[in-house]
Amino acid sequence: MFADYQTAVDSLVRDRDSVITTDQRDAAINAAVTQYSADAPRPVVVDQAATAAGNTLDLPAGWTDDSVLVSAEYPIGQWPPAYLDASDVQIYASPTVRQLRLPVQLAVDESVRLTYTAAHLVDDADDTVPAKHANAVASLAASWLCGQLASYYAGESESTISADTVDRKTKSDRWRARARDLLAVYSAAVGSAPSDRTKGASATAQMQRSDSLGNRRLFHPPTNWPVS
Repeated sequence: MFADYQTAVDSLVRDRDSVITTDQRDAAINAAVTQYSADAPRPVVVDQAATAAGNTLDLPAGWTDDSVLVSAEYPIGQWPPAYLDASDVQIYASPTVRQLRLPVQLAVDESVRLTYTAAHLVDDADDTVPAKHANAVASLAASWLCGQLASYYAGESESTISADTVDRKTKSDRWRARARDLLAVYSAAVGSAPSDRTKGASATAQMQRSDSLGNRRLFHPPTNWPVS
């Protein structure tokens, strides 16, 4: 829950001078969850029923602009499972709604089992971050706050800090080193630091994201994608 991250970040930062406000801490936690969602999005499985006969299907309630379709199983329940070709599934946009356009015709109330990615939820009621990565997310938030403290102490004037220039520089350097160490914790757990995410993106840059009509295509991720 969100309170657990607040406690963890306070423990990791230990801002004894209370330079960081609670609002700044909470904003850093939310930003860390957003970054983690981009690095390790949450797989969601839903059986989406057609509201009308035809080849279109409403997007699931949790779908966002950053969501990616992992698979579309139709018909549901066959063995081995039957999946639609992801390159034939498109997002169709009208002036009033965005839907999935499928390469099959559906009857009213007929369902397609969709697996797609969504952002993680961390609030007072939910926490979808896996337990093995909870400390990494807290460490990322704490890293950013330590970076803020490094900048704060580097820019403070002698009139507000009862120490000489060398001491101020040392204090700023300590917070900067702490920020690097905490970022390394996140990197080791998740796979790479946020600043390195372009390396992962380059692996998919060759994929064609639109068809000849300019519609967005949806693609399967690697076959070892974790679905829970």
